[in-house]
Amino acid sequence: EERTEWHRIVAWSRLAEICQEYLAKGKLVYIEGKLRTRAWEDSDGVKRYTTEILSQSMQMLDRAGTCNGSSNAGKPPQSDGPVPEDDDIPF
Repeated sequence: EERTEWHRIVAWSRLAEICQEYLAKGKLVYIEGKLRTRAWEDSDGVKRYTTEILSQSMQMLDRAGTCNGSSNAGKPPQSDGPVPEDDDIPF
């Protein structure tokens, strides 16, 4: 049984540019990275949490022009290099 999962992904530099250009809702991708959970207060003063994947590499698994193919599923992910650590983000 195939299962769909949605995650918040953070990408930087060239990897972010590639994601912006080629990814869309429903695309099948392989992401490697670190998990980060952060907290904030919403407008009502309620403390909220979110967990994100700080992406270090991404490989598209869809064939060009499709949203459910998996022609590259057996190949290892391709890396665009390390993701900079930015712990000084003010949120």
